[in-house]
Amino acid sequence: MTSAAEHPGKAPRRFDWARVLPWLCGAIGFAIAAKALAGPDKYGDLGIFLDTAREFRAGGIDLYRARAESGPWAYPHFAVLPYALLQVVLRDDLVVRWVYCALLGAGIAVILRDLLRFVQPFGGLRWWQWLGFGVLFQRCFAQNMSHGQISLFVALFVVRGTLELQRGRDLRAGVLLGIAAALKLTPLLFVVALPLMRRYRAAAAMLATVALAVFVVPWPFCGTEDHLFHLRRLWQTIQGSLAEPGSVPIVELYGGPSIRGTLDYLLQERACDAEGRTVNLVDLSDRGLLAAKLLWSAAILAVLGLWYRRAALLPDPQRLGQQCAAATLAMSFFSPVLRVYHLAAAAPAFVLYCRGPNGRRDLLWWVTSLVLLFTMTLRQHRLLGKTLWRGLEVYGVLHFALVALTVWLWRRSLRDGATIRDTPR
Repeated sequence: MTSAAEHPGKAPRRFDWARVLPWLCGAIGFAIAAKALAGPDKYGDLGIFLDTAREFRAGGIDLYRARAESGPWAYPHFAVLPYALLQVVLRDDLVVRWVYCALLGAGIAVILRDLLRFVQPFGGLRWWQWLGFGVLFQRCFAQNMSHGQISLFVALFVVRGTLELQRGRDLRAGVLLGIAAALKLTPLLFVVALPLMRRYRAAAAMLATVALAVFVVPWPFCGTEDHLFHLRRLWQTIQGSLAEPGSVPIVELYGGPSIRGTLDYLLQERACDAEGRTVNLVDLSDRGLLAAKLLWSAAILAVLGLWYRRAALLPDPQRLGQQCAAATLAMSFFSPVLRVYHLAAAAPAFVLYCRGPNGRRDLLWWVTSLVLLFTMTLRQHRLLGKTLWRGLEVYGVLHFALVALTVWLWRRSLRDGATIRDTPR
C-alpha cells in the first residue's frame, strides 16, 4: 500500500462533520420522541392529532369543538391529512407512532442541514457558535420531539423556504412557505413580507399553494358537506382567537411569550394558570390595555422595520436571509398563542443571532443570552425551584429576551451594512 506521503499532490480526505452531525442530532431527536410517544399508554400532542384524524375519517364531527383534555383543533383541516394517511396505510396505532417518531427525527436533521446552508452567505458559524445555538435554543426542538408537535414540520417548510429564497428559486420557496401556512396559519405573514422583499412570484406561488391546500385538497377526502363545515368552523375559530382570545380555550390561560400572551397578564388582572394565580403589575382597563399593546407592537414593528430596511443594503443572499429572519420573529411576536415549540420556525433568526457576540464588551448579547439560557434550557423545575421556575414563564421574561434578541440583530445589520459599504469594489 502507498502512503499519502508518496503522493504529495493528493491531500488526505478529511471527515466532514457538517454532513454527519445533523443526522446524529436527528437520531437523538428520534430517541427523545420514541421515549415520549411510542407506546400504547403514551398520548402527548400526537395523541390529539391522531384522535382528530380518526374523527376526520369518520366524518360528521366538529374538529374545532372545545375538548376538555386538550382544547380545540386550531389548524386548517389540511393538516389532518398526513395523520389520516399514516393511519390508513399503516393501520396499527403503535406502528404509526414509531414511524411518526422517525419522521420527527428526520425533520430535525433536515432543518439543521438547511440552517448550515442558510448561514453560509454570512460566513457560517464556528463550532463554538453552533454549540451556543444548541445550548440556547435546543428546547424549541426538544419540545417538538417530546410532544410530537406538527410545529416541527411547519419549521421545516419555513426554513427550507427561506433557503430556496436565498438561492433565487422563488416559485419553489413560495410553494414551501405555502405548505407551512396550510399546516399552521401564522406563516401567512410571509404573504406581506415577500412583496416587501420584491419577491412577487414567491408571494403569488405561496398564495396559490395555500388556497389549493386549504380549499381544494381536503375536499375529496371528506366530501362537500364536511369540507364546507370545517372551513366555516376554522373561520369562526380564527375570529374568536383574534377578537376574543379569552373565549377560546387554547388561549384562555397563558398565551405564551407573544405580545398578547405577555402584556395581557402583566397589565391586567386575569388568571394565568388553572389555579387562578395573577401576576399583573397594574390593572388597566380594556381600553388602556389595548393602547399599551398597540404602542408596544408599534415599537417592535419599528425595530423590525429598521432591520428590514437596513438589510436591503446587503447582497441578495444576505438581504433575503435577514429579512426572512425578521419575518419569522414577527410571526412569533404577533401570534395569538405562542409556545416554546412554535419558536422552532424562528430558527433562521436564532442562527443569525449566534454569529455573536461582537466582542467581549457586547453587553446586550451576553445579557440576552444569559436570560435565554434561564428561560429556555435551564428553566427546569428541580433546578430553579417552583417559584423561579413559574416566574420565568408567566412574567414574560422570554418575551423581553426575544425583543432584546431582535434589537441585537438590527444592530448587527448596521455593522454588516457598514462592512459591505467599506469593502473596495
